Amino acid sequence: MATAAKAQSTANGIEKSVKNAKAEGDSDDIKLQLSILQEDVAELTKAMQSYGKARGSQARLAAEQTANDIKDRANQLGKDAEAQLRSGYASAETAVKDNPAAAVGIAAGVGFLLGLLTVRR
Repeated sequence: MATAAKAQSTANGIEKSVKNAKAEGDSDDIKLQLSILQEDVAELTKAMQSYGKARGSQARLAAEQTANDIKDRANQLGKDAEAQLRSGYASAETAVKDNPAAAVGIAAGVGFLLGLLTVRR
């Protein structure tokens, strides 16, 4: 009986050794997998950084193009407004030359109305 117990104890010890060896092997495998995973994450981070820079450059170029388009449109609108003002001024000048009495009457009426509006009571 003692021999059987001793054999059983030895078998249990061998079994524990095998399990420990497997655990150590599994531990080494896990360490290897973690290092591979870290490398993959580093590569992914670099790829995302490159992608972000590229998208940022595209966005900056699009914003610059839009700003230039708006600037050109504003300049054109300013030129159009200036042309309309010059045309209106020329029309008013022609109307005053053609009808000076009416122009004086209109100016007096506008002055009178402005005077009424600005009087303090």
